[in-house]
Amino acid sequence: MTAEIKDLISNFNIQPTLTKTIARRAAIMNITNPHTGNITLHCTDIGNISIKVPHVQSVPSPLYSVPGQSILFAINKQSFIVHRYTVENDRLTVKDAVIVDESNPLPIDGAQTLYDCDPTGQGHNAFIGSINLPDRSADISVFDRTSLRKIAWFPHDDSAARYLVSLELLEAAEDPGAGKVAEELIYHYHPAIAWKAFQVLYQADQEAALNYIPLLRNLQNRRLDHLLDQFKESA
Repeated sequence: MTAEIKDLISNFNIQPTLTKTIARRAAIMNITNPHTGNITLHCTDIGNISIKVPHVQSVPSPLYSVPGQSILFAINKQSFIVHRYTVENDRLTVKDAVIVDESNPLPIDGAQTLYDCDPTGQGHNAFIGSINLPDRSADISVFDRTSLRKIAWFPHDDSAARYLVSLELLEAAEDPGAGKVAEELIYHYHPAIAWKAFQVLYQADQEAALNYIPLLRNLQNRRLDHLLDQFKESA
């Protein structure tokens, strides 16, 4: 992790020079998320460095997991409280609350811990810095702030989302080439893609699809294994 962070920071000052106003505006829009108050200062294939600006929201937001390794740090001597939750399958359990200040950054393993810098769900009043080394193969999970139960998920990898939509469109259109596409995407590392590809392929060629079950088991994903077990029982 140390080597990845050094590599990420070493390229921080290597930024393109934008001379046209339109290009600058487009670049600003690309790095800002007005819904979360997040500004991405630097982004590479390895990870990103970002800050979350103070903001206020009237409706409490859900809790979102951050796949990968993260480090939270204070900016301009502004300390803030981080609430940590332990991720247990489809629900969270409260772990503890810690203070992040100038002398105490906070490393977080996203596979085991969900963090929240907004305990009320209605905003925070400090600038929050973060370094994230994402795990593209993991999903972003969404949890209800009150019940702490998982209510949704979406792929962290942009390509995974595109492949999911493509498979669903081919399936809905009953495209005759859907099975061929599915037989290629069934090798995808993301369990959601592999499972959807299996379903589409099964509609086109049941025998071919069944031959790929050992491949899907090799992904060693509990959710996927559960779906395969359900499929086996219903077949």
